[in-house]
Amino acid sequence: MERVDTPGALTALVRDNVRALRAYQLQSHDAPIKLDQNENGLGTPGVIRDVLDERLRSLPLQRYPAPGQPRLRRAIAEAFQWTPEGVLVGNGSDQLLHTVARALLEPGRVVLSPTPSFFVYSQASLAQGATVVEVPLDADYRYDVEAFVRAVDEHAPHVVFLCSPNNPTGMGLSLDAIRRIATAAPGIVVLDEAYWEFAGRTARPLLDELPNLLLFRTFSKALGLAGIRVGYVLLQPELRAEVVKVQPPYPVNLMSTEAALVGLEHSDVAAAQARRLVTYRDALYQRLTGLAGVTVFPSETNFHLLRTRLGAKKTFEAFLRRGIVVRDVSAHPLLSECLRVSVGTEEENDAVYEALRGMTNDD
Repeated sequence: MERVDTPGALTALVRDNVRALRAYQLQSHDAPIKLDQNENGLGTPGVIRDVLDERLRSLPLQRYPAPGQPRLRRAIAEAFQWTPEGVLVGNGSDQLLHTVARALLEPGRVVLSPTPSFFVYSQASLAQGATVVEVPLDADYRYDVEAFVRAVDEHAPHVVFLCSPNNPTGMGLSLDAIRRIATAAPGIVVLDEAYWEFAGRTARPLLDELPNLLLFRTFSKALGLAGIRVGYVLLQPELRAEVVKVQPPYPVNLMSTEAALVGLEHSDVAAAQARRLVTYRDALYQRLTGLAGVTVFPSETNFHLLRTRLGAKKTFEAFLRRGIVVRDVSAHPLLSECLRVSVGTEEENDAVYEALRGMTNDD
């Protein structure tokens, strides 16, 4: 190998499949109403903040976290009736997706993923050199289960990614549909349940009958703790014992661990808040469906996918002029002219409605 002696030439040392990836980027906008990242619109519940403030004062920050995160894994296991040996925790679900991909995937292995869906499924797989086969959602942005099963039969994927409810489209899979896909799959099925609390259902019961199922969860959404970056996976203990080998020794810091534990201790408060957001979501949906020139899709999450007769770019800019930042997802070929709008407070949702009513009438 010849010596590389210019900064620009250094990129040639990076793997070709990594150089072909697109890095995650989100443009920052200074707006008083922020509805672009599916955060909890009602914030972190006050009781969680109060208890956490007290706990943080006594944390031994000079110490490393306990290897293996035993307290947090035990608490998660107890909350969801699973074994601690089958709980993997990490710095957010997206980091855990990369961890699982690193353990399972390599060139020559095939991955099946829905599209449009969370971009990390493809990114993590391609970074490992795997081949990604995408299965489009139907015209109403729902899973085409028959197409998924046919794709499983045709490609015999090493890993199948599912997102239920799906981001950024909002609707999910029934337990029967998940069971059917997982039963047909010859390898691992990763089910991302980041928004399960808003849907009111979970595939947790399927873990007891489907050993190839991995259930991904997060503290970011319903619990309102996106800033602490903690996610977890429920999986078979034998598989966790292998996957953990490629994970850093301290994937969750002391403060984030404590915040997650407090969140679990007060999950009833977070659940009640999630139900409020669902009420706001459904009310906003009903109002938006009555606006001429606006198409809004059903949602089981804390956001809505919509499009207007103005198109995505003009609608995004019109929102921004009114002090509201939303997410333009129209770059995806199957999301032509679509925007994703998180559900916020009642006042913020009123602002979304009034903005859309004004722009479709005037702009």
